[in-house]
Amino acid sequence: MSTTRSPQSPSRPRPRPRPRPEFTARIAAALAAVASAAALIPLSAAGAGAAPAASAPTAVAAYSGSCPAAGRVTQGYHSGHDGVDIANNRGTPIHATGPGTVIASGPASGYGQWIRIRHDDGTVTEYGHMYERLVSVNQRVNGGQLIARMGSEGQSTGPHLHFEAHTSTSSTRGTDPIAYLGARGVSLPCTPGGGGGNPGTNFTTWGSGVRVREDVRLNSRVVTTLSGPTPVYVDCQKRGDMVEAEGLRNDAWAHVPALGGYLSNIYIDHRDAWLPGVPECR
Repeated sequence: MSTTRSPQSPSRPRPRPRPRPEFTARIAAALAAVASAAALIPLSAAGAGAAPAASAPTAVAAYSGSCPAAGRVTQGYHSGHDGVDIANNRGTPIHATGPGTVIASGPASGYGQWIRIRHDDGTVTEYGHMYERLVSVNQRVNGGQLIARMGSEGQSTGPHLHFEAHTSTSSTRGTDPIAYLGARGVSLPCTPGGGGGNPGTNFTTWGSGVRVREDVRLNSRVVTTLSGPTPVYVDCQKRGDMVEAEGLRNDAWAHVPALGGYLSNIYIDHRDAWLPGVPECR
């Protein structure tokens, strides 16, 4: 006996349960928090953990320099010498090259005595071998201020200033002092009082092969020879050996601090044998 089955209805997917209202609210809040956090990330960030770049500190401009001392450069900056030597007579004034605060003033190994100044631009200058110090630690000084007098203390073969320049108080080796001073408007040799180099010339030499001597004696050492007419700054004059040239005779000598010596007034292009307005050297 046959039976007849009724046709099966096509299968239908079971309806998914609808989320509860409180669960929907929690999801919406979480998505909103993620979007808010994403908005805080800088577009320029390279990746996770990147932080905004800090602004660089404003650098203090280099000061306008002053000449540290008159004299001749007897030794420059090199691998075995961490500064520049400026030689002149004992007692020659030594000046601060710029405004700052004295951070050392007293005895020092090798120097005999030294002075260190921290300048407003963060650099440090160092002065050695003086026989007299005129400033003390924590004292505020100005550029061009008299701070010491030249001597030959410590490991020295004669009166001179050993001058160094450092990038900071923590540097152990100095930078080239010629470049350091040049960046501040001072070239060596120089004459103090010019606020950044020579104070101006007041005379001109004539002739060639003019010898500048260490003293006003014809047998004293020649410190340099002028090859032609040269503008010079004469700060004082005094009597010495008689010099004869071009039918002239003169025993007056002019002191040129930038050259660290004397030349006969015969070679100064002025009609007077004793230069007017120039004091006698003491």
